[in-house]
Parts: sequence; structure tokens; C-alpha cells
Amino acid sequence: MSKNHDKRGGKLDFSSIHRFNQLQEMREGDVEIYHYFDAEPGGVTLHAHDFYELYCILDGKMNYYAAGHSFALEPGALLLIAPGEMHRPVTEGPPRAYERIVLWMKPGFVSSLRGLFPRELQAFDGKYRGSPLIAPDGETYPVLLSLLKALLYENERTEAFDSPLLRRLIAAELLVRLSRILRQRPDRPVRVDARYADMIKVYEYINSNYQQKIDVNHLSDHFFMDRNTLTRQFRRIIGLTPGEYLRRRRLQEAYDLIQRGYGVLDAGYKCGFGDYSAFYRAFRQAYGIAPSQLAKHTEGRNEGGGGGKDE
Repeated sequence: MSKNHDKRGGKLDFSSIHRFNQLQEMREGDVEIYHYFDAEPGGVTLHAHDFYELYCILDGKMNYYAAGHSFALEPGALLLIAPGEMHRPVTEGPPRAYERIVLWMKPGFVSSLRGLFPRELQAFDGKYRGSPLIAPDGETYPVLLSLLKALLYENERTEAFDSPLLRRLIAAELLVRLSRILRQRPDRPVRVDARYADMIKVYEYINSNYQQKIDVNHLSDHFFMDRNTLTRQFRRIIGLTPGEYLRRRRLQEAYDLIQRGYGVLDAGYKCGFGDYSAFYRAFRQAYGIAPSQLAKHTEGRNEGGGGGKDE
């Protein structure tokens, strides 16, 4: 059980702490919520989702990169990240645990609510843009926090048949209140921090060419940068070296392909792994299971799909 006193929201008492979702993918419907208390921010690389993410720090302070800028995040503020927006937590100093609530919402769910409440949710017309940092006043923040707490409570009542409906209703009220804050604040678009611009180009290049034979020497030549400088700056911004990120990007794509029914051999080669044994070792280290185990699980769930041998 986690007990915490937030400086603006009062006493918090949630009944469980979730294990960090390493895959960062929605799997359980329109709304998912997690309560974390660990050192997760270290090791999370620059990434983007196809859903909305609301990030709420309960204890601790950190810098968070989103929308091309670095924001100071602490209790009393929230970060609303739009679908497709690249982001990552950036921590400094010795490792420490951070308590936080993370809410995920599918764009289709938000769009359906906009159809019901076009005026109330006008801030979410189209893809939400603007500064992701939300700083509610001292009266509004406890209300938002109480809604997040209610979502966590319903999330744990798995035996209650009406909990999925209540989660949607609570999330709807939360969105209306967030939209009110967004409508009332000045429209100040966020300018991309020039310090990140070069490395974002390298990041996007790797994402577009991860199937090819590329390494840090290739990247250094392509972007006319010293390889050591490129590696150092990429790691500072992205969180991994170019080689480490390339391997993770390939593994993420291979995982997705296997879930879509590809055979494990085809998935490995299609994602740029020239040697299957290297693919097998990297996959098992990253996900804790062999590629064939994921394929069998996918086959059992979908009554089909591509398998393969990992011997």
C-alpha cells in the first residue's frame, strides 16, 4: 500500500502499485491507468504512442522531454502528451524512486466524447497541440487528483461488471475539466528546443532505416558529425546510444510482427537481424521470453499466426 502526502492534493492512499509496463502499449480497452512507485524514468527512451498519455507526479521532481522541449514536472502539475508526440522522462543525479500516476486514453474514445460534448471538449478538436504542461490552480488540482484516484479504484475492482463503464464516465469528466483549463490559458505554441533538433533527425533516420545495415559510422558520415560527439549527444537526448536504440527499435518491430502472425525467423530477418541466434538472445533478454513462446501465445489467442523454432 502506498501512503503519500501531496503538497496540494492532500493525503493519497491507493491500494496497489503496478509493475511498470515495459512495452508501453495499450491492451485493455479505451482507458488504462497505472500507479507506479519505482525508478522507471531511467532507461525509458524517446518514444511516441498512438494514444493520449496523462502523466501526474505524486512524489519527486523530474525533467520531461515532450513536444520538442524540456519541462520541469513536480507535484501540482500534469503533462498531457498527444498521440504521436515524442517524449521521455529525463532524470539527473543518483537513482531514486518516483511515485506517479499514468493514464492512457485511446484517440477513438476521446473522439467519441467530442461528438457528445463538442463545446465542453473543444480543446481536443483534432489532434491536441500546444504546450503539454498543465498547471491547474490550487482548487482544481485536488479535483483532478481525486478523479485519477477514482479511476485507480475502479481499475482494481475487476470483479465489478460496471467498472469499465464507470472508468469511461470518470475519464470523461477528467477530460472536460482538462479541456476547461486548456481553453482558458493563453495559446502559446511550444518552440522546439534547438539543442534537441539534430538528435531528433538522427532518431527519425534510424526509425525509417532500421531494416538496413546501419551503424554509428554510417550515421556519422550521413550527418557529418564526429562519431563520438554523435554518440554522446544521442545518448544524452534519447537515453541510449545509437546502436542500443537501433537494436531496441528492431526488437519492438519484431515483437509486433510476431503478434501479427509472422514466423519468428521472418520477423527477425525483416527487422534487420542478419543472424538468428543474435536475434534470439536479444529478444529473450529484452522481453524475458523466447520469440517462439510469443508466437505460440499469439496462435492460442488468435487461432493462427506464424510460429518458428528457437532451438
